[in-house]
Amino acid sequence: MLDAKIGGYVNTTSQQALLLDIHYQQRDSLADVVADPYTLAVIDFNSQSQIKDEKRISIGTPALTGGDLLEVWRTNEIPESGISGDIHYRRTSAFIFGQILISSDSDNMESLTQSIYQQINQLQHQLSFPKMIRVWNYLPWINRHDDGLERYQSFCVGRHQAIDTSKGFESHLPAATAVGTDDGGVLVYFLAAREDGIQIENPRQVSAFAYPSKYAPKSPTFSRAVVKQWGRQKHLYISGTASILGHETRHVNKLGEQLDECLNNMDILISEADKAAELGINNVSDLTGIKIYLRNKDYLQATIDHLKQRVGEKVSLIILHSDICRDNLLLEIEGFYSGT
Repeated sequence: MLDAKIGGYVNTTSQQALLLDIHYQQRDSLADVVADPYTLAVIDFNSQSQIKDEKRISIGTPALTGGDLLEVWRTNEIPESGISGDIHYRRTSAFIFGQILISSDSDNMESLTQSIYQQINQLQHQLSFPKMIRVWNYLPWINRHDDGLERYQSFCVGRHQAIDTSKGFESHLPAATAVGTDDGGVLVYFLAAREDGIQIENPRQVSAFAYPSKYAPKSPTFSRAVVKQWGRQKHLYISGTASILGHETRHVNKLGEQLDECLNNMDILISEADKAAELGINNVSDLTGIKIYLRNKDYLQATIDHLKQRVGEKVSLIILHSDICRDNLLLEIEGFYSGT
């Protein structure tokens, strides 16, 4: 049994028995983790996005806390590795985990994103994992303007063009994160399955896929959260969540208020997920872990202090330095829960 302790949380579940386990381990365990045949992926947070090998991803969002930790994905079936186009993937009988990294110098963000998602879609259908569960998107200089559009807006257009937009597609969208890096590569990694998870929306917010066109020519195509059953485990994947009510940013330039609004939105998603899937959790303090993407490093200690007062110290916490999809947002938070 492997145990991992981060911020007071101890992973004591027998990982060998779990269809999919996501936990954190100390960086000095890297050699053992990579050598373990049941390791699906190892995710590191650093100054530059890189795909180091079929198991390891380094993401260009430097860790402001938790820099001594590795995010380890593990399964109870030895994964098969493969390459399809630009995608490196690992798969079991239940799911596929894929990663793709392309230089943003090669094309504009819209066409680059469209190509990435077309490759992902093709791989999903080729290997019969048609249901996307969770996606992470890391975009260089996400707030920069190219060809009259902010890069995040161009990303939304390219993603929308690539996915299935037939009637009812909104009910099958994955949880997702899209944040900025300061290096030159567009990195996307994802988890797809043979069957859908349960999509969760937030009644306090307009669904992202229904945003008005003032935010982008095409709306963001993701759900606020997804619950997925993996064997005897239930996972809750909460998308990158910000200080937004309806579809508008709230509390501009106010760190504490934006942080509270993020957590309020996450609490609502947890409540809605519990109603839908009987997770047995009530609020953010019951999650397995959260990641905070923080725009300004000077706000780090204030963020930690505020979070401790609001959430406590049981939840695994990593704070990463990253730009956010709207330039009036100071931070974004994603969450994860694993339980029976």
